[in-house]
Amino acid sequence: MRCGLQKHTDYRGIGLSRHYCSLSFFSVPLGCFASRIATKPFGRIRSMQLISCLFFGAFLIFYFASQAWHVFLGLFLTGFTGGLLEAPTLIYAVEITEPGLRGALISTTNLAVCLGILQSFILGSIFPWRTMALINSSFPLATVFLLFLIPEPAQWLIRSGNFDKARKNLAWLRGWTTIRNIEKEFQIMVDEIEKKKLEKKQTIIESAKSFLRPTFLKPFGLICLASLLSSFGLFHTAYAVNSFELLHAPINSYHATILLGALQLLGSILLMILVRFLGKRLLLFISQSIIFVGFLFAGIYAYSAGANYFDSASNNLNEAIVNKYSWVPLTCIAATNFCSFLMPITLPFMLMGELYPNDIRDAAAGMSAAAGYYIGFLVNKTFLTLVNVATLAGVFWINSCVTLIGILLMYFLLPETEGKNLHEITEHYAGRRKLTNNVRRKGGLDNEGFEGDDESKL
Repeated sequence: MRCGLQKHTDYRGIGLSRHYCSLSFFSVPLGCFASRIATKPFGRIRSMQLISCLFFGAFLIFYFASQAWHVFLGLFLTGFTGGLLEAPTLIYAVEITEPGLRGALISTTNLAVCLGILQSFILGSIFPWRTMALINSSFPLATVFLLFLIPEPAQWLIRSGNFDKARKNLAWLRGWTTIRNIEKEFQIMVDEIEKKKLEKKQTIIESAKSFLRPTFLKPFGLICLASLLSSFGLFHTAYAVNSFELLHAPINSYHATILLGALQLLGSILLMILVRFLGKRLLLFISQSIIFVGFLFAGIYAYSAGANYFDSASNNLNEAIVNKYSWVPLTCIAATNFCSFLMPITLPFMLMGELYPNDIRDAAAGMSAAAGYYIGFLVNKTFLTLVNVATLAGVFWINSCVTLIGILLMYFLLPETEGKNLHEITEHYAGRRKLTNNVRRKGGLDNEGFEGDDESKL
């Protein structure tokens, strides 16, 4: 439960922490693959409610655990249900928003994750882990009831044939306006969905060909690249306490880990505010540039200080460097984690919801999320092995080099999708048009009948 806050005094203990933390990375993709099954029949809202019930049960397993396998089961279930939640959450955020607000609202999903991590860090430093698990179980339970207050997306209702409710929900989502004002947008949705239904009258083999077309392969490759860069651009909290001890950070290692959580939260908040104005590309390049420099200098410090291995007997510390520059690794790692949540960590999830065409979005988003988590699993799992082979400084430099290569690749491969509608993005990957790298800034929604907050009332 508290793998990110556990201090181990021997190498074996750090390895055990790795196995605990990697289990979640391993089980999340399984849920991602199954998420399409959970999303299609029940709708986005009902799917999220059912999955929240599973989350509640998983946390209760932690609370009542009496054997080690109970904890492993709880870890597996929290990871699996988290994977199940990927597709309905992301697609819901995409389907209810218009282009000018889509990036900011998708980023709130990552903001919620950061809030959860930070409050777990804080609770874990105050309460026993069982009590923390019981407190955490209250959040998914509350979510089940809160989800009754928001509407199902119009797209899913149209596909289900419930046109009247789809109109009402779309009007609600467009600022509590009238049905007449959203009729034009509604008809465009109906036309697109009906067209896809006609195209879907095909065999299973023909349907599978949708995943061999550029509209799937190009976005999938880009999302995998973004996931790889996000994994190498983040200093994982699973090893934070031990790493700060090794690097002789000037503050308590547990407090330093909580600081990382707070900075991740701040980065997510700034992302939500800035993405509408700066776009994804510029924010990505700014954040990755700082990550590149941060890991570069953290590696220089670790090499100069002789802080090479978690096995302290193998290190030959340079006390003069440690005493004079111990603030360097804390500053560098804090900066990299802040910038990771300013864009790189959230980018794959934004792209999952935006890049795929409507007919394969559920399945493609689940597959992409699964691939991203497996990449994270491999990076997390091999961290200690890389430290043994290349030293901690070498790992920092590897992260720095991967980030630099990522900046160059993303400059040529990543289109600017901020402010662009989903049809334009699909046409771009189908080769029928080319997106510009300009951010399309809009003061509100595309809907011509949208009433601003100062005019529309509940």
